[in-house]
Amino acid sequence: MKLRYFCIAILFTILPYLIGCGSGSYKIEDSDKQDTTKYKQTGAKLKNAYKIQSPPRFTLQISGGINLGMAELSSNFNTVFDSAQFSDGLNFGVKNGYGGMIIGKIPLHKEGNVRLNISANFNRFTSSFLSSASKYGDVSYNVLAFGVGIENSFNPTFRLKPYIAGEVQANMISGKANVTSQTTGQTRNITIKNSFRIGYMIYTGFEYMFNNQFGGNFGIKLTNSNQLFKSTKTSDNRDEVPLRDKKDDTGEIEFGGFKNFIFTTFYMGINLYFGVKDIIYKFKK
Repeated sequence: MKLRYFCIAILFTILPYLIGCGSGSYKIEDSDKQDTTKYKQTGAKLKNAYKIQSPPRFTLQISGGINLGMAELSSNFNTVFDSAQFSDGLNFGVKNGYGGMIIGKIPLHKEGNVRLNISANFNRFTSSFLSSASKYGDVSYNVLAFGVGIENSFNPTFRLKPYIAGEVQANMISGKANVTSQTTGQTRNITIKNSFRIGYMIYTGFEYMFNNQFGGNFGIKLTNSNQLFKSTKTSDNRDEVPLRDKKDDTGEIEFGGFKNFIFTTFYMGINLYFGVKDIIYKFKK
């Protein structure tokens, strides 16, 4: 199952690159083909003319998607929450989730290929989302992230715009757990306090412009929310603890253990474009 998700992620990462590399400029002699837009006043197709759009001066991308956990975020034995594994720090106790992101894309040069991306992301995971409920409890996490990175848009003047991007993210991770002991049957309510981590996000996809102001998007992203600043610290209150994602050499700290908060997201949404202008080229036979 994990190998399948990994192969799908690699495929969607490489595909836009190959499409972008293979997309050359239109031949002006082919201006009467279907991609040529229609003249608005008459409705007749422009002959001996070629029309394109200028790169957007600013793009606002709003998306939502489904998250599939990987590594220690791929839940427990048989995909059902296991309180013993969670307490021993073997995993985060969740597998799937959902979330949304808003990305502002600012071109760094006139051609518009290279963009500065600034993003805000929210993701939520629960052990019962897309999985069977467990009699041993339930765990949930909220991840609030702010990122900055670079994007390459392969065809910024075309309606179809494949892209690939990467960001560094600042993350705040918090959560709650209701844990029922498999031996005593007693239930505890645990709060996972807000914990700061540095991570990254790599994503790729397609934009399609329906007109000069509005479009859609579809893509896949890989996120690791706790690449840096992993920590396993003690707490005065055993039911209010920070995120514990670093190896516990003593083996005595509950929930302590090396864990990566890494997941794949399939997303789609809308794009708002600003500053797009029509450019018409004419030629003589």
